[in-house]
Amino acid sequence: MEPSAPIRGLIRQSSWLLRIASFLVPKTQRQDWYKRWSTQIWHWVHFLHESGRLNAATRLELAKHLWGAFSDALWHRFNRDKALRLAHEVPRRPRFALGAISVLFLAVLIATGFAPTMRWAFSRLPYKAPDRLLQLSFSGEYIHYHTESLFLTVRSWAQESKTAESLAAYSWEPARITTAQGKQVITGARVSPSFFDVLGVNSEMGRVFHSGDDQNGANCIVISNWLWENGFHRDPAIIGKQVPFRGTMSTVAGVLPARFWFISPEISVWTLSQSRRLLNDADHTGLVLRLRPGANMAAASAEFGRLVGNVGSTFGSARAEVTPIKNIMRQGVQIYLLFSLLALIASVAMLALRLTRSVSPNIRVGLRDNAAWWLFFTAKTFLLVATCFVASLEGTRQALLTFTGNVPEYTGAISSWFLLVTTVLAITWSLHDQYRRCHICLKRLEHESYVGVPAKLLLDWWGTELVCSQGHGMLHVPEMKASWLEEEHWIQLDESWKALFDTEEANVS
Repeated sequence: MEPSAPIRGLIRQSSWLLRIASFLVPKTQRQDWYKRWSTQIWHWVHFLHESGRLNAATRLELAKHLWGAFSDALWHRFNRDKALRLAHEVPRRPRFALGAISVLFLAVLIATGFAPTMRWAFSRLPYKAPDRLLQLSFSGEYIHYHTESLFLTVRSWAQESKTAESLAAYSWEPARITTAQGKQVITGARVSPSFFDVLGVNSEMGRVFHSGDDQNGANCIVISNWLWENGFHRDPAIIGKQVPFRGTMSTVAGVLPARFWFISPEISVWTLSQSRRLLNDADHTGLVLRLRPGANMAAASAEFGRLVGNVGSTFGSARAEVTPIKNIMRQGVQIYLLFSLLALIASVAMLALRLTRSVSPNIRVGLRDNAAWWLFFTAKTFLLVATCFVASLEGTRQALLTFTGNVPEYTGAISSWFLLVTTVLAITWSLHDQYRRCHICLKRLEHESYVGVPAKLLLDWWGTELVCSQGHGMLHVPEMKASWLEEEHWIQLDESWKALFDTEEANVS
């Protein structure tokens, strides 16, 4: 029977959608499936037309029903019950947990640019003969001194020193610069003219400061490769241009190589001119020195300890320490790695202590199953801690750059707290997840049942029980620690229970 003209187009469009959906149905069932659906739609459209209810709302309802034909066709090709069981079962498997955490770790790694700070820290240092470079740093809370004193003192030390071939001072602090992105708060450093000569570093574009540039370079700046890329869009004509820096116009003399950084990767501008802050924090200042051939760190440390003592109160009560540059450049990452390693060891110890107190002495777990239990927990926790490590060390810097447009000097403090909090949360979840898994097959326990009577707390057990779907064991979780079973208690089921789980196990597999 040919449909009337007003609904002919609607029925034709519906038939096209049903034909497309029918390709999802197995070939043996396709014709019957299409006939059933097309008959239903034909009667529905005619009913709406003849009753005068065919409007925009009913057309939308019809369209939703037609799109439901695709899911119905898909379930004809795949067993619905089996698919739903797999959807319930797969997330409980240990491989799913490891896979999901691995994907999260790779996502964090890619989002942070494959951990550039870690790569810089453990790659070859971008200095000439870095083994001969030392740093004299000052430390002391709330200690400030006149930075000009440091730069003047270093000049005399360069002539007196018997162990240092050359040395240069530095002092860093927050500063403002105007770039193509607008005004930015960055970290700027004032250095001695011989600073880059001591390090043995040249520029990628333009030039860096050299000895004797005290007057000629007083109004010039050297910028980091990061600032050149993010602030000036890698403009090749930036050399010689004047930009507002610290309230005055400064000329960009050079751009440093991409791999260069010193003390902190947040330092973006290097200058010879004195900042408006005459006093600076002691731990924001110091000097870098290059050893003479044959001199060693012990001799240099003794000599500069004596030189610092000879200048009296010039540096207040700040403590001075001589350290190899290699140690300084890698110290931050090494501390993070050490914390992550200790967190991993502590999590294993916490799980071992918890198992010792709560696992039934009658439990019989084979050597292979026991090894798999600990290997899974270690791998899972390692991936979680590694994700926290990369996210805190690299992600914090990327996030601040995205939301604020710069990397402030307090980035390290935020990163440290973020590492601490996320690692604690990750280990807590890992312990909770591990103890909710079967000791044999490592699947998450299910069939959660609330048992016991609160009114009989002193005479009976009260809490929750979780069972392994394959019948390996049962976990008792007390509602209150005051019950006779103080801790969560794992009980392994014997062969007499096996018949209750055979059917379910066969269906899942």
